[in-house]
Amino acid sequence: MAFAPNQTVVVLGTSRDDGNTRRAVDEVIAGRPIEIVSLSQFNFSPYDYQHRNTNDGFIQLIESIVDKPFWILATPVYWYSMSAQLKVFVDRQTDLITVRKDLGRRLRGKSVAVLASGTDPELPEGFEAPFQLTCGDLGMSYLGASYHQFEKNDAPILNPRMRPVTWLS
Repeated sequence: MAFAPNQTVVVLGTSRDDGNTRRAVDEVIAGRPIEIVSLSQFNFSPYDYQHRNTNDGFIQLIESIVDKPFWILATPVYWYSMSAQLKVFVDRQTDLITVRKDLGRRLRGKSVAVLASGTDPELPEGFEAPFQLTCGDLGMSYLGASYHQFEKNDAPILNPRMRPVTWLS
């Protein structure tokens, strides 16, 4: 399944907007006019059971991307998992099934892929599980992950085990 640029949004979850994860994003989108939303540009806090954070920037962020049928979640691999920024974004999806069900219903049928970067030869075991399970809970289709390996000095490595990206047309 391939998506057109105007149907796609990249959610960049990294603390270094010009780092390796952004380089991997640029490689994958290959000059296509795809919207990139950097989580570091939004001010939202972790999930709160009392919903005291409903006026932070999370709902505004979701409202700005909810109409895109295809989301690419881009993250470095930090301690065998997604970045803290992306984890908070994923955790806050709970708001969409509790506080803002109207937005949550609009996620059904959307597709999600993960673009990860790191220095290990491959993604750690279990890395994709939070994405797969979250998509299942929200009625979204999980399309898989592409992993881009970099040397510790930030030089890219052509890894023959990297899954090819077929998500974009």
